[in-house]
Amino acid sequence: MNRFFPVRRWLPIAAVAAVSACGSDSTSPSNGPAARIDAVADENRSAQVGATVPGGIVVKVSDASGRPVVGASVALAVTLGNGVTMPRVAVTDSKGQATATWTLGTIVGQNQVTASVDGVASTISFTAMGVAGPVTNISITPQNPRLLVNVDTVRVSAKSLDLFGNSAAPAPTLVSRDPSLVTVDASGLVRVVRRGSGTYIVASAGGKTDSVLVTVLATGQSICTAAANPVELSVGQVITDVSGQGFCVHAATANGEYALIPFYDSGVPSATTSVEVRGLGLTAVPLPSPSLIPRPSLFPAGPPIVPNDAFEADLRARERTEAARRFGNSAAGLRALRDAVAATSAAVPAVGDLIKLNANAIDFCDNPSVRTGRVMAVTDKAIVVADTENPVGGFTPDEYRSIGVTFDTLVDPIDRAAFGTPSDIDNNGHVIMFFTQAVNELTPAQSSTVTLGFFFARDLYPKTAAPGPCVGSNVGEVFYLLVPDTAGVVNGNKRSKSLVTTLTNGTVAHEYQHLINASRRMYVNAVGPVFEERWLDEGLAHIAEELNFFRAAGRAPRSNLDATIFNDPAVSAAYSTFSINNFRRYGQYLARTETQGPVGFDAFDDDLPTRGAIWDFLRFAADHAAATNENNFWFKLVNSKTSGMTNLTNALGVAPNTLLRDWATSVFIDDNALSVDPRFQQPSWNARSILTGAGTSTPFPLVTRLLNADGSLLSTSLVGNGVAFLRFSVPNGQDALLTTTSGGQTLPSSVKLSVVRIR
Repeated sequence: MNRFFPVRRWLPIAAVAAVSACGSDSTSPSNGPAARIDAVADENRSAQVGATVPGGIVVKVSDASGRPVVGASVALAVTLGNGVTMPRVAVTDSKGQATATWTLGTIVGQNQVTASVDGVASTISFTAMGVAGPVTNISITPQNPRLLVNVDTVRVSAKSLDLFGNSAAPAPTLVSRDPSLVTVDASGLVRVVRRGSGTYIVASAGGKTDSVLVTVLATGQSICTAAANPVELSVGQVITDVSGQGFCVHAATANGEYALIPFYDSGVPSATTSVEVRGLGLTAVPLPSPSLIPRPSLFPAGPPIVPNDAFEADLRARERTEAARRFGNSAAGLRALRDAVAATSAAVPAVGDLIKLNANAIDFCDNPSVRTGRVMAVTDKAIVVADTENPVGGFTPDEYRSIGVTFDTLVDPIDRAAFGTPSDIDNNGHVIMFFTQAVNELTPAQSSTVTLGFFFARDLYPKTAAPGPCVGSNVGEVFYLLVPDTAGVVNGNKRSKSLVTTLTNGTVAHEYQHLINASRRMYVNAVGPVFEERWLDEGLAHIAEELNFFRAAGRAPRSNLDATIFNDPAVSAAYSTFSINNFRRYGQYLARTETQGPVGFDAFDDDLPTRGAIWDFLRFAADHAAATNENNFWFKLVNSKTSGMTNLTNALGVAPNTLLRDWATSVFIDDNALSVDPRFQQPSWNARSILTGAGTSTPFPLVTRLLNADGSLLSTSLVGNGVAFLRFSVPNGQDALLTTTSGGQTLPSSVKLSVVRIR
């Protein structure tokens, strides 16, 4: 114990013994392990929303002997409310205490932080009630009420709000500025006294005031009087930056159809906002005329099989989590990574050679599942390997070679031209295409989806050298691919050779983008294993599929391809191989435009609707912002030191907000009117035709809403980059007024409104 309590030689023996005994009491510090966590600060408190909780969070960590543990990491998780702690992980001091500040969330109600430490099963929960702050704003609804000639009363509601929009006290009082026009009682009921003018109802509370204009219309006055000037739109016209306070449409013809399009231009994709729309003077929307748009009869072809995108999403998530944990991105770590693979060299094997490959698709590095493969073909860029345990009746050597040649002559040059040259960490100038039943085994019996194949970034890491190591790495550029199984040997799932051939080429085109993106970040662009955010990485992989379609079909972007392409068997086959799944995902997005967007949140949102949306947006961006050299646009996105929205902004040269809004508008209006402003067109595809086969029996899956003709509110909620399509019609020769609010308040500037006319 002398290292804690030095003893001078002249102390009496009894004193030495006493001091030594003190060294083992429960107050002396310990280095662990931790055995107990206790609260030091009060566990139940209250504070104003958005404020720091007095006393913060303080816990004590002790070992099994009750001694305070020094240097223990205490994780502080916000488990109720939307508050925050600083830091999120606190380290214990010499007293075993970890301390953090706690700022409550912005919503009235219970907040909770749970403190935990590794090795201790129990946790500590601190709760605090968030109470409303003082009145900072008055909310009045409806905004700008209008009393038509046959309406004599309207009810106005007013609430006191704190800084964060919570209901506060005291409640507002209401006063009419012109009681000779309208009166208002304590309940908010407004009564008409005379007509033909307007005045304000004023609400006051806590030293704050706000007001709404009440307009009382007289016989013969336009419904838009004192609100907005009537605007007459031509078919296909789009008016952007519309005011939520009031937009007036004048109809000069009968049976016109319009749409109000709110787009939530939020920098936080997971944010939400409410939108309420009231239309006065509307009429029922007429049925569309089928003769407006040409309708060939042929429906799209394609394999009756749906890829298991969830598997790939989980795989990409494991890559990012494990890479950050194992390898980091320090300069020293990156140098070590590059040095480790630079020393690697593998000879090109000969046809017939046996090689061993780890086919574990779940574990990142540490649990190899080694399969033996036989080299079936070697082409200019591909080594085609077949698992020796594959079901009988699979591809012949000539068929394997044909797949390799397709990679050499189609997929490799297309993906390289767009995204860049991949790494070659084994220095053999080839990628390995491993056809293994290990991929078939990933699909359970009778599953509605199938895992088609994958690329795994773990193969780009060294097997033994630092950083890492990754003993499961195959130290090369490897694709793992589905194999034919005509008898359904693996889990009873039958896979014909023709089906697998069709699926393979599209899968490789997709996965090759992932390989190029990851490998160039690691070994070319000096970013290391800090991969692209998944939503953008997946969007680029779907672009890779589309680019291969254009080449295989002999077609080009900006040709507005429609269902007539299916009359050409070669083009229809290319669509089935490379494009059908892009449109399947886009169709999923069209059914959820209000709750989904092209930009994922937390770097992990890449579900089917997001994938469909980001593919279509990237195509729109290339068609409008990079049409003269779109490969330069793709190359910039892949060869970047940034990721996500920052990367997209840099590649475009401008923040994409306006382009996203224009794209969202195009989702509704493109090929939906006889003439459309080119700014809002999707020049490469007629998605309405493609997704319906241009027939009348399959409806276009875009979900729209009808504005209420009776003037009642229509409400919806939008996520960041979400968009709604609210259709309406106006009687011939009449005016209609549209007003929009959010939570009963003035629409925030982040909600962009457009009005379009489609017929």
